[in-house]
Amino acid sequence: MIVSTKIVNSNISIVVPALNAEDYLPSLLESIEAQTLLPQEIVIIDSSPSSRTANIIEKHKGSIPIVFKRVDFAYPGHARNLGVKLAKSEWVAFVDCRTIPGCDWLKTGAEAAKQSGAEYIEALCLSSADTSFKKILQAATYGCEPVRTLPGSMILKRVFEQSGGFIPNVRAGEDLEWIQRCQTLGVKINRLKSPTLTYNGFPESLLQAMIKWFNYAMANADIEIKKNQKSLYLLIFILFVFSSIYNWNHLTYKWNHSNIYYIPNITKIFVVSLFSLYIVYRGIFRSLKVKVKLSFLFPLRWLEVGFVGLCLDLAKAPGLVWGAIRQLQKRIRGK
Repeated sequence: MIVSTKIVNSNISIVVPALNAEDYLPSLLESIEAQTLLPQEIVIIDSSPSSRTANIIEKHKGSIPIVFKRVDFAYPGHARNLGVKLAKSEWVAFVDCRTIPGCDWLKTGAEAAKQSGAEYIEALCLSSADTSFKKILQAATYGCEPVRTLPGSMILKRVFEQSGGFIPNVRAGEDLEWIQRCQTLGVKINRLKSPTLTYNGFPESLLQAMIKWFNYAMANADIEIKKNQKSLYLLIFILFVFSSIYNWNHLTYKWNHSNIYYIPNITKIFVVSLFSLYIVYRGIFRSLKVKVKLSFLFPLRWLEVGFVGLCLDLAKAPGLVWGAIRQLQKRIRGK
């Protein structure tokens, strides 16, 4: 463990899980050094296979003390749990290497906590894209609308410890599960109304994005998330409609031997129509819902956005459906 000592002026520790995030860490450290309210310390839990993160920390010349700990491979939830244990401050603020907080991030959170008496300050995050593909991916996912996230949020350390911490052995979704648990436990939450940080970690290619969305969906399979059931019901409905369409001509022949209701190539028509309507929905209606500008989508970019959205949803489908099945199994066993 490496500990440096510098002068600070708050009672907040920042916890950062780091895994192969060397390209993002220098910018994150610079943004923390630029805070109008400096933290007492930065706690970095590094589970990367290389020593590149350690080298960056050793060379970093900043005014904020850094507590750096190398560990074996750890999922984000486990790394954050370790970081909170090492934190010395009354408050713990979470941030990821692929997010960049604005200069008033900690000041805004601290003032909100003081004014409201809240125990947990929940942040809003904007996404950022710097390439043509990432802009398409942004439009197909988070859009230009702020999203409530764990990164950027802060909580009293004692309240975090009382909550039991994050699920340590899942790759993704542990943050959503923990936030839901905090709500169930009655933690007093203040939700910020303006974004205080930016996410800039979109994958570089469609294949990388699909792999990421697939892995995250599979990781969420054993976590209680209500949308899993909705996905299962939607899939059942689509399969039922598809089965009806597939057997349409055969069924109508039984009703009327002259088969006046016969529709040539009905299955192909249905499949093409289904995918076309979905691309229109993903490319236009959903994009507008997340505040993507019409000038970005038209005349033809909405087709790219819709196609990317379709690919991501297909990548997520196995995990969402499996998660829904797993939750139904648990409930049946519980009965």
